[in-house]
Amino acid sequence: MRDGLQHPVAVLGLPINSLTANEAVDTLERLILSGGTHQVCTMNLDTWLNTVADPHLHRIVAGSSLVVADGMPLVWASGLLGCPLAERVTGVDLVPRLAELSARKGYKIFLLGARPGVADRAGRLLEARYPGVRIVGTFSPAQENLIRMDHTEILRQIHAVSPDILLVAFGNPKQEKWIWMHRKRLGVPLAMGVGGSFDILVGDMRRAPRWIQRCGLEWVMRFLQEPMRLGPRYLRDFIGLTRRMPMALSAAWFQRPYPGPSSVTRAATPQVMHVNVRGRLGPEIAEAMQEATTASIVNGLVMVVHLHAARQLTVAGLGVLLGVRRQLLEAGLSLSLAGLSLRTRFILHAWNLQPLFDEWQPIASRARSQAGGAESPVQVRLRGEQSAMSVETRIRG
Repeated sequence: MRDGLQHPVAVLGLPINSLTANEAVDTLERLILSGGTHQVCTMNLDTWLNTVADPHLHRIVAGSSLVVADGMPLVWASGLLGCPLAERVTGVDLVPRLAELSARKGYKIFLLGARPGVADRAGRLLEARYPGVRIVGTFSPAQENLIRMDHTEILRQIHAVSPDILLVAFGNPKQEKWIWMHRKRLGVPLAMGVGGSFDILVGDMRRAPRWIQRCGLEWVMRFLQEPMRLGPRYLRDFIGLTRRMPMALSAAWFQRPYPGPSSVTRAATPQVMHVNVRGRLGPEIAEAMQEATTASIVNGLVMVVHLHAARQLTVAGLGVLLGVRRQLLEAGLSLSLAGLSLRTRFILHAWNLQPLFDEWQPIASRARSQAGGAESPVQVRLRGEQSAMSVETRIRG
């Protein structure tokens, strides 16, 4: 596997991991073996628009263990923003790959969702194509909204067979929200939303030939099969992309490249790990940021990243911050930003990242401190000076 894949790339507000399909399968297996429950999201243009329009969904995707690009527009956008993703990795391609992995390694798979009977047919088809695959259960609950669903029955069926892999075909955003809602009760190492993958797998919806997929025109064939349902969706997606993409490109192209050295320094107080980034916020800071993250988690410290000395922000560097944010949230901690100039605020807004980061306030007023009982500021040395900084921060999970 290529280096530098432990952190995602910030593509239009999504923390997308730059992986090939083979690397994605290897990563999924490592997640299965690592313990806990890991949520995986496959994102295309439509799910991207849903995500940036819904703050709750946005935080779910940003907190997921793995996010892959299920649409060519996101791959193209990553290249225009200066950090091209390895390739498109779709949910419908990962399902048979996981079945093949199950046949080789014995991992148990549960198929959840889709229309009545589709999950059963998909399970039988996978068993025929991949001898030895362990499909331990399928279930298609009534198509209700999240509030009306029979969550108890769904969880009962999953717990009865204890799968290693849960593939959820509720569609976006329902499947992502359902997995996040029950992630602490599932007891499943890997839970992934797969949208309409079961329908394509069993042939209820035809998939475009490989050459059309490589050209990024698979959506055309899907539209021709379901024009009344997909027409309004694709029009909305196109309008959403044309509204947001020019600002995102301007934030990338109008930044002056910073050729000088970059550095990361840190200083800990009793409650906060202060991290100061100088120069270019890019992938080269990943190792130093990971060391600071490990120190924060080991010592139970929230992290504040100071960007007043950052001269250039890249999607890869902000992807590093998103990876750090996810690790801290998993440990019950938070990451906040400080020293935000007007230029930095514009970049975060243009790249749809502002909702994911809280801004740390360096000094609380004396009146607020007395009225709210907030802690007195602590002294921390940064850049050779004594600066008074409050330890107050919020968690945006």
